[in-house]
Amino acid sequence: MVSFDVYPIGHVEKTGDITRIRVERRYCEALLNLDRFSHAIVLWWIDKRDTPRDRSTIVVVPKAYGRIPEKSGVFACRSPARPNPIGHSVVRVLSIDMDECVVVVDQIDAYNGTPVIDIKPYMPSSDRVDGATVAPWFDNLDPRYTS
Repeated sequence: MVSFDVYPIGHVEKTGDITRIRVERRYCEALLNLDRFSHAIVLWWIDKRDTPRDRSTIVVVPKAYGRIPEKSGVFACRSPARPNPIGHSVVRVLSIDMDECVVVVDQIDAYNGTPVIDIKPYMPSSDRVDGATVAPWFDNLDPRYTS
């Protein structure tokens, strides 16, 4: 089996109402022109769930949103227990400080200190899917989250 090395490019900082992605100095120039995009996709390592048990989990009962779901494979849900604990968030880019190597974002569903492994610009032409459907246990969510 092939293995890969993944290195953090920064980490999440949450202080009060401010959420930042602090990028390692050696990657600071990689932020050049990210401020021309309204949103970005942040890939992060779910380090608090990087355990042998969680990495070997392949079937879970997903978090329910109003109804009890059936078991699902981890590739069919957003469980943090998975073979490669990679999380992702679409964030609004509020500002970028190139001197400090910081991206200020509206929110991220990762903890303070979570390692960030990549940042990509959100591209509506390739990142949005028209006509997407979701599993029935998400039926009770606001339609903006399911369509």
